[in-house]
Amino acid sequence: MIDFFTYFAFTQMLTSALLLFPHRKQNPSIVWYMFFMISGASYLLGDIVTTAQTHSTIWWLENIGGNALPGLFWLVSLSVFGDHVRLKKWQYIVASISLLISLLVQLILFISKAPFDPAFSTALKYTLISIELGLIGHALITAFKYWRNDLVQERRYIRGGVITLSALYIFLVIIVEQLLNMGSYSLTLIKVGSLALLVTGINYFLFCLRPSSLFETIEYPVKNSTLTEDTVQPTSSQKDFQCIIDMMEKEKFYQQEGATISSLAKQVTMQEYKLRQLINGEMNFRNFNDFLNFYRVKEITQKLNQASLSNIPVLTFALESGFRSLSTFNKAFKETHGMTPTEYRKNKISD
Repeated sequence: MIDFFTYFAFTQMLTSALLLFPHRKQNPSIVWYMFFMISGASYLLGDIVTTAQTHSTIWWLENIGGNALPGLFWLVSLSVFGDHVRLKKWQYIVASISLLISLLVQLILFISKAPFDPAFSTALKYTLISIELGLIGHALITAFKYWRNDLVQERRYIRGGVITLSALYIFLVIIVEQLLNMGSYSLTLIKVGSLALLVTGINYFLFCLRPSSLFETIEYPVKNSTLTEDTVQPTSSQKDFQCIIDMMEKEKFYQQEGATISSLAKQVTMQEYKLRQLINGEMNFRNFNDFLNFYRVKEITQKLNQASLSNIPVLTFALESGFRSLSTFNKAFKETHGMTPTEYRKNKISD
């Protein structure tokens, strides 16, 4: 049974990576997920090719795959829950720390042919485990923090479920195998059986339902686009729609500290699921932050167009409109207008 589940999980991972390959340009998350699946398949090679010797090709693939898994999973989580997020260099470095340290240690052992001091080996082991558990824990925090912002109900539940279950699985494997050094036929059967079930479930959502169940096709903004009232047009539920618009334009809900979709639903006395459907289906916003930032950028744009306010710093406008991060503000503004707020103001002044 163990061999069956191991082979099954292995083929499911490779199949997932191959089927997603044609869609890799639609979303950066897909590329990271493909690497994650390939890394998982490499990790299983050690259970498939049991005759592989230390420092053989199969052994290196297993070692690299296993040590890369936590970091790749962390990058997948950041990418999936931050559709507008461009992963930064420091995030790549953090994700690769465990892998790089492990490779360095194995290369030293391979060259020197001598083992490390037991105390050093123990300290190194717990350091790597701490790094890996930290990445998995942060992935769970990221999932919990951002999953509610997704306005598509089905995708929100699938994303949250996939990330959470995958994180818990990796977390338990690290604890049981590396920290507690527990190993038995029953535990191994549960491990590979759960993995086969988890990967099969993910593949079902991806390919039997639709790829957008987990990954969203990104439509990059067109430069020099402008904000107009035509950007949001209702097709139904006129009363509810108008209530939302009034809350944003008259009450300026987007300026509130810690504005969430739950608090907006309470203020417009509407069920949260219905509010999500309206913002996504009627107004064509893919997540709640995009919805808030639309009105924030709109307000700032109007102020930048006023010559009487030309002496007020752009940062002041950003903070007053509800932005809590200058980088987030600049990014949202540039995605709307194709230029920075400062460049936009200079162009208006020169006109």
